[in-house]
Amino acid sequence: MLKVIQTAMTPADLARLKGQPVMDARPLTAGLDNLSHIRQVAAAACAAAEAGGFTSLLLPVINTRKQETAAATVAPLLVSEVRRYLSLGSRLAEVTFVLPDQRWLEAFQQAAGRQKIVCLGDSITYGYPEGPDSSWVNLAAAATGYRFINRGVNGDTTGQMLARFARDVAEETPAYVILAGGHNDGWLGVPLSEVAANISSLVDQSFEHGICPLLVLPSPLHLEQMLRHYPGSRRAAVAYCHRLEQIRRWLGRYAAARGLLTIDFYTPLLDNGTGQADTKYLLDGGHPTRQGYRMLADAVVNRLKGRLHFTQ
Repeated sequence: MLKVIQTAMTPADLARLKGQPVMDARPLTAGLDNLSHIRQVAAAACAAAEAGGFTSLLLPVINTRKQETAAATVAPLLVSEVRRYLSLGSRLAEVTFVLPDQRWLEAFQQAAGRQKIVCLGDSITYGYPEGPDSSWVNLAAAATGYRFINRGVNGDTTGQMLARFARDVAEETPAYVILAGGHNDGWLGVPLSEVAANISSLVDQSFEHGICPLLVLPSPLHLEQMLRHYPGSRRAAVAYCHRLEQIRRWLGRYAAARGLLTIDFYTPLLDNGTGQADTKYLLDGGHPTRQGYRMLADAVVNRLKGRLHFTQ
């Protein structure tokens, strides 16, 4: 849970009031002189609290820069970084931002009070062929009560997702964005380096807008089923499968390096006996059936359980 308060109480005072230990993060924030370090400081505070065995963190926000840093700039950066850290799994049940005045209080209330989860992707996010009502996005929203927003577009590559990020994601001011792309890049033969640059830009822009990004590992393909539904040679289909696997592996490595939560869409659609994509979950070798979308929704619900943090 995230909390935002304005108070002159010391951490010890607040600890007694709450009836539990609260770590004072001020030594970690004192001397902050580079805006780019804000996220690092937030993560360090969370990690130090966990190392100390705390379940609650009091995070006073103190501006020590010679020039005033805008509250509206700091708040989204700090809040999205705390959300990123907590999404990976943490014993911290509560992080409280302590602000010095009303202006800073309001900025942090706005950032921490975000409730939406935008799902940016392609046809598998959209819910092809039946549409959004049958999508994993809609099913996950119904199961969790979270405010999921479907921003899947049939045929989109990661480059096209990036091109519409400002309109479809940033303008919604969500707390989280689930980035689910790669299938069409693999289909069209977009170089892996270009896909990597697009995903990196999406992640960077997410943080710049105070949004915590989550990455989807693309769902599997079934080669024989795909050949029955789409024109083209076996060689081209095999190459597509190989390119998508390269994208999937890169996403896993990138997420680990950046400390981002991944949601596995690959494993849930496999046949446990063969280790290959299960045709009962796939309509045409790539797009999920209704049952397939239910499996993806279950994967989202199970992965996100206890990992997303909002204000009450």
